[in-house]
Amino acid sequence: MITKLHAIKLISRIALGLVWFYEGLVPKILFLRTDEIALVRTSHLMLRTPELTLQILGVAQMLVGVWLIIGIAERVAVLVATAWMLILIMLVASGNPSMLTDPYGALVKDFCLIACAITVWMLASPYSCAG
Repeated sequence: MITKLHAIKLISRIALGLVWFYEGLVPKILFLRTDEIALVRTSHLMLRTPELTLQILGVAQMLVGVWLIIGIAERVAVLVATAWMLILIMLVASGNPSMLTDPYGALVKDFCLIACAITVWMLASPYSCAG
């Protein structure tokens, strides 16, 4: 029998995973945006080309998304996702501060993702490997 708290944790973890998967696939692999390419280019944190860097990041984000959806080591997964998200926020803010004020942008979405991550962290058993 699934409890309400277990359902809340499961929904939060899967939602977080789906966003990570989508953010890796759509804007970084299927539809590269010129502003993201420019952001990577100006950061000088790239492997060969900004496009390749974004594609590698996209695949890594998709893998984190799958990890979250599967639910293995939930606390580690949400810790990795949240730390990565905070690093990306700092990189984006330093490269293009106007993105922080974009009402459709990353910061508003990231607050919701952090809330999902905290929910999973709080409800996950610290001793289990699967959720």
